Amino acid sequence: MNREETINKINEVKAMNLPHMNYTKLKEYYGEISGFKETEENIIIMDEYLNNYLDPKNKAFENGCWVCGNKDVYLSWGIIHGIAYSNCCGLDYKCYYYSDDICEDKKLFNGRIDIILQYHLNGFEIKEIDE
Repeated sequence: MNREETINKINEVKAMNLPHMNYTKLKEYYGEISGFKETEENIIIMDEYLNNYLDPKNKAFENGCWVCGNKDVYLSWGIIHGIAYSNCCGLDYKCYYYSDDICEDKKLFNGRIDIILQYHLNGFEIKEIDE
């Protein structure tokens, strides 16, 4: 996929207005989070953080990767802890979530959360770089 095709694909998928992840969906899909206290403040913090990711159970993923269309997405670890990338197109996936990553000021939960989420397209852009 070349640069222009990538830009077109990102714009096409952005136009789909795909749903964001949130704490309610996280709990529904993956169950309770060890040590998490469901206060209004903590849920707001989790929702703000999870808003950066796509809801993994939306219909956009029925046909495989939204970038390249590959139905068999295999992930490999990159150089950043907790982040893997797709072997077919290089799209990053967040796999490990620590309390400190979500909120530096307070411990929200014990250990880590292990789920694979794609970054939401609202955070994607193509920047021009002068060479």
